[in-house]
Amino acid sequence: MGALVLRAIFIFSGAVLIELTQLNALLNLAGFEGFKYDINLIMTAFGLFLVYAGIKSWSAGHDDDNEDYNDTRGAKLIRKIFNVSDEYDGDKFFTMKDGMKLATPLLVVVAVIEFTDLLFAVDSIPAIFAISSDPFILYTSNIFAILGLRALFFLLDNFIHLFSKLQYGLAIILAFIGIKMIVSPFYHLDSVYSLMVIGTVLMVSVIASLMTAEVK
Repeated sequence: MGALVLRAIFIFSGAVLIELTQLNALLNLAGFEGFKYDINLIMTAFGLFLVYAGIKSWSAGHDDDNEDYNDTRGAKLIRKIFNVSDEYDGDKFFTMKDGMKLATPLLVVVAVIEFTDLLFAVDSIPAIFAISSDPFILYTSNIFAILGLRALFFLLDNFIHLFSKLQYGLAIILAFIGIKMIVSPFYHLDSVYSLMVIGTVLMVSVIASLMTAEVK
């Protein structure tokens, strides 16, 4: 539910910002006419961010087992706002101890999950605006994606170690979509070719991962 709410805010706010930041319209308001390139400032910023995200994803680490989640921003935010107890109290977010109301570690867990989803949305939401600017289509497709991934989580979690090269494929796809968004006012790449590139990169990264896994 948190993911659905956060993505709704991101998508509908992004759609409004995109409508307000069309460079041609801004130049016309300022009295400059005749600019032939249909540049959108937000879409260009999204593209630059995706290129950066792709580069960062390429060099990101693989193993999260040793990560201290108490040191994440979500956990720090809860601990800054509330006093947190050391013990769980069933499925409660708050408990009473020595006459004092304390947040339980379960609330910290939820905060970490929601903040992590927020970080995922920062990458994924700009990318989907390269496909469509209709907020209804973008939001409903996100809902189906979230529900599908939720159902597939445990299957993917058991097999994710077989796809060690998938990280590099996803990094290339992020950078590719970002570049496409940046150059779209000057050169339009048909969606069919974009899907071919994305599908090819995914297929190559999966095959390379399986070949590496077999060698091991």
